Amino acid sequence: MPVRLRLAGAILAAVATMVTACGGPAAQSTESTSAPGPAALSAATAPVSVTLWHGMGGAAGEALQAEIDAFNAANRGKIEVKASFQGSYADAIAKYTSAIRDTSTPSVMVSNDITTGFLRDAGQTVPAAAMAAANPDDLDLDQLRPAARNYYTAQGQLLAVPLATSMPLLYVNDGLLDRADVDRSTLGTLDGVAAAARKVSSASPDVKGIVQPMDGWWFEQLTAASGALYCTPANGREAGGATASSLTGEPQRRAIATMAKLYTDGVALDTGVDGNAAVKAFSAGKVAMMFNSSGAIGGLNQIGMKGYSVLPLPLSGDRATSGALIGGAAMWVSRVGHTDAEQVASWKLVSHLASAAVQERFAKATGYAPINTAVDTSSSWQAFLKDNPRSAVLAKQFAETPSVPATSGCLSGAMSGIRAVVVPEMQQAFSGAKPLDDALTAAQNAATAKINDYRKQAGQ
Repeated sequence: MPVRLRLAGAILAAVATMVTACGGPAAQSTESTSAPGPAALSAATAPVSVTLWHGMGGAAGEALQAEIDAFNAANRGKIEVKASFQGSYADAIAKYTSAIRDTSTPSVMVSNDITTGFLRDAGQTVPAAAMAAANPDDLDLDQLRPAARNYYTAQGQLLAVPLATSMPLLYVNDGLLDRADVDRSTLGTLDGVAAAARKVSSASPDVKGIVQPMDGWWFEQLTAASGALYCTPANGREAGGATASSLTGEPQRRAIATMAKLYTDGVALDTGVDGNAAVKAFSAGKVAMMFNSSGAIGGLNQIGMKGYSVLPLPLSGDRATSGALIGGAAMWVSRVGHTDAEQVASWKLVSHLASAAVQERFAKATGYAPINTAVDTSSSWQAFLKDNPRSAVLAKQFAETPSVPATSGCLSGAMSGIRAVVVPEMQQAFSGAKPLDDALTAAQNAATAKINDYRKQAGQ
């Protein structure tokens, strides 16, 4: 059975139980690095149909459709794009996996960050780097934000083009910090944030110092912010891919221990894995600081919260070798079962959605950070940032995040599976039910076992 079908079968079964098997690399996810050029589209004798699947609802989905409508209008008679909302990102990747088996994948797949490893392994797409090289008059990859390119790159090759990018931020209740006499300049490091949380707890016994969603992304963020790798070797970015989980290194352990101690000491608030629950607690004044995605800005603004600021994610490692991980989604151009003309038309759409003008409009409508650096020179964007200082913090952090191994994140075909075993162990450690070192070791062993199981199922 071909590798891609073995992968599809293994992943589809796992998605059905919401615990995706963890994985290393396929032999090569993109079996061919060649790509069709403009002549393929020019030779088309009828309008080329392009299908796009995505998992973006709400404002993001509406903004995406508006830009697709604009693209269709500009390419009437040549290209027609039909976008289809597939439910949650988990629903979308499950349907995509079924489509692999049925040879009915969409022309363009918009999928979230942690599916990158699986989409690489599945062998259905043509690398973004190859499409850009074959179509030099379209998207200039050098304009993509380095931190975003870093995440979607393996073995030096860009696999997909980011569309919507979020980052973690530190949210602070200005009044509560002022009451505790917290110096904002100390909040650039994790130790400084921990000290501030304790000051708040002492000054206002009815208020907790900090909250973070207890989901896997945040343990990955603590790892990247310490300058450590989440999986080995090389965060799965080199030939051979990830073969083991890495959760017990000293910088990483120290960072996680700093947060865990706040919880076991009663200084932090446990709202579980739901990021929205953390937002509700923060907006209600129950907690003075919050780690959350930049997407929470929209939620807080929607409910009308005043008197809060956002700050960059605090680091525990050296600023040259550590930083925040991106989140969000990227665009993959399908190769298997799709004509050359369709691939080029798909790349035209990807280039449009990644362009500076579209990224500026999309960012304003959704709160995501624009991935095209050409936006930085836009006077309208600079005016927007002046009027929206919270978005300015996000944009600055995105621009300044170094492209280093730690901030690339773990590239594995089963990141959701890794999260499924790491989070329960961390919950036990943060509640005090289990010693942190025992929890980290157990999580590392379980995650590594899932990696090995995935590799075996995929025939790697």
